[in-house]
Amino acid sequence: MLIREEVEFRRVDELREHPLNRMLNSPLGSMEAALLENSIDEMGIQDPLWVTGENVIISGHERWKIAARKGMENVPVRVIESATEEELLYLLVMANDARRGDEKDPMRKARKIKVLYDYWGITVGRPKSGQNDHNRKTRRDVANLVGEGERTARRLLRLLDLIPELQELVSRGVIGVVAGNELAALSEKEQRQLSEAITRSNVKEVRSQEIQAIRSELEYLRERRSQQVDQREEQLDLLDVGEDVVEGMENWEEDVPDGGQRDGLPEEDGEWHTELEKDIPKTAIDAVAPTLEASSARNLRRRLLIKKLDKAEKLIERLEQDLLPFFDNLTDAVVRERVHDVARKLIRVSERLDGVVSRR
Repeated sequence: MLIREEVEFRRVDELREHPLNRMLNSPLGSMEAALLENSIDEMGIQDPLWVTGENVIISGHERWKIAARKGMENVPVRVIESATEEELLYLLVMANDARRGDEKDPMRKARKIKVLYDYWGITVGRPKSGQNDHNRKTRRDVANLVGEGERTARRLLRLLDLIPELQELVSRGVIGVVAGNELAALSEKEQRQLSEAITRSNVKEVRSQEIQAIRSELEYLRERRSQQVDQREEQLDLLDVGEDVVEGMENWEEDVPDGGQRDGLPEEDGEWHTELEKDIPKTAIDAVAPTLEASSARNLRRRLLIKKLDKAEKLIERLEQDLLPFFDNLTDAVVRERVHDVARKLIRVSERLDGVVSRR
């Protein structure tokens, strides 16, 4: 790969954006874009764009857009020669990161990590023999380049296993990195069903605990269906039924949507909220539950509520450990009042729980 030292001028209307630029790089913020435009107004384009021999822009997309908007005919460029597509992607990441600073979009950051892994031959799993030699880049080097720890970088990479629709929700901030990792463990079919349900219900935020509950229930349903297929096959073997009938039974199983209603199963239960849950805003659980069997819809809430109770129990235990050693020395009136205030809040929660449980 060679980047020519000499600067040439090329027509603005002959240049074109790299097809992966928007997938890898976020546009400049309004303030940065305004500063760049003011600089071009005052001094012109000082830093030449980097382009290929085929006029594909590698670095300088924002300068090119400003030049086109202002009606400039030509822009200064430096031409990249003898570069592979892998090398061009590397420059597309590194040159633009140097100018734009920290990337905020998790999906774009994940794609950058993948480009750097591919360029330096870094594997996702355990390092191969010799991979940590001083002359080679490591996963830690990549994580540092994108401004993340190694663990976060691994989580970001797993987001690339999401279908495009879910990746878009991650970019928009509806799905976080941890929740995205939970979703990435599901099949493409399950991801698509969840994506459609979340989008249709206009869920504003998908929490990782919700996705953990949904994933657990889907895994349970998947295992149950697998056992049902195995049982039917065993019964057919005992009856010595032909292979064509067995194949027909398997196709019937595949044609039924995951979580769909089967004959003999209860219809969807529209009243699966408890009194404690009526005040909870629309969530991923609300969006997904109607697509499942009634019993599974209830299980989703149960799984999520148990996780929240486990978390509350740990918080109470920590509170007890932190405060009890000081209770014998509570002589300050202000501190005593704060302690009583916390205690009253705990009592109110306890009474509300007791009241609901007693009516069940």
